[in-house]
Amino acid sequence: MLVRSRTVMPPADDFTLLLNRTRLKLSYVVPESLELHVENDTELRAGDYLGTAQAQAEAAHPTRSYWDLQSTWLDGDRRRITNDFFRAYAKASIGPVDVKAGRQRIAIGTGRLWSTLDMLNPLNPLQIERDEYVGVDAALAELRMASLSKLSLAYAPLPGSADPRWVGAWRTHVGEADVNLTAARYWGDHLAGLDLATQVGGIGVRAEFTGTWPRHGTRYVSTTIGGEYAFENTLTVSVEAYYSSQPLRERRGQFLTEPSRAQAQPAGTRYVGFTGSYEFTPLLKTTAMWLANLNDHSRFASVSLAWSASDNLLLQGGVQRFFGDDDSEYGRGQPLAYLQLQWFF
Repeated sequence: MLVRSRTVMPPADDFTLLLNRTRLKLSYVVPESLELHVENDTELRAGDYLGTAQAQAEAAHPTRSYWDLQSTWLDGDRRRITNDFFRAYAKASIGPVDVKAGRQRIAIGTGRLWSTLDMLNPLNPLQIERDEYVGVDAALAELRMASLSKLSLAYAPLPGSADPRWVGAWRTHVGEADVNLTAARYWGDHLAGLDLATQVGGIGVRAEFTGTWPRHGTRYVSTTIGGEYAFENTLTVSVEAYYSSQPLRERRGQFLTEPSRAQAQPAGTRYVGFTGSYEFTPLLKTTAMWLANLNDHSRFASVSLAWSASDNLLLQGGVQRFFGDDDSEYGRGQPLAYLQLQWFF
């Protein structure tokens, strides 16, 4: 993947970054008993971005992972080679109970752009590789209660001495809707939530409703509501809104005292977003996104085009633009263009 942009942190330097990644997957499965799964990433990053102040600041960000599985083979001003594990877990099945431990993705909530519930695998709508879902080092136990019902309990320690996170969820089906009840603790805050997904007149509707009792600060409620519709001509449109009654000053204060929160929660408390996709042919697809922070009136827009050159070769490229005041969330962003080639073997 080749990226061309400008750093956000001053001084604003134009940069080029070339990312080469080889991902090797290995699974060993004993049906209905045991699964061992590993996805190993070897990455080469090259370009003048590595020598910028922004790259150095990013390297100092708190890590999301409890286990440090990354090794650095080469580290220079213009080249860096690392090896890490995107996924690495063992799963044991005993009757209706599944137990999984290791680096994994634990699906929580129904939000596509933002989530009031999921702070284990946080969403990032600005991420270029939208399908690269962040994983978490955790232990997960699930009890299959019926064909459409399941009880889950996850435990995820944080690096250092921070309080561990846990999530409990009961998932079932009521009428025409998938319904989940969730209770969780993140950074000492307790929350309870309800999320659902259903169809209303051909429109897919999803929503999350959450109440949070913070360790310090004011109790608040949050919600994410979205809907999507697929037209017969392959055009698909989706709208999503995020709202939280948490005072902005308290959220910003939490980010200062616990920086890892900024990787899991949006900076603002009011957002609206739109995504759309259209297939010109079965092999050529375009996707567009528009987001707005209603607190500071900043906006983000992106357009991408993907071409399936063959059964195992995908070429795609896109641009991102940011609008708003220089001190706003999206306004401080810089224009970005990328070109990506993926080969599956």
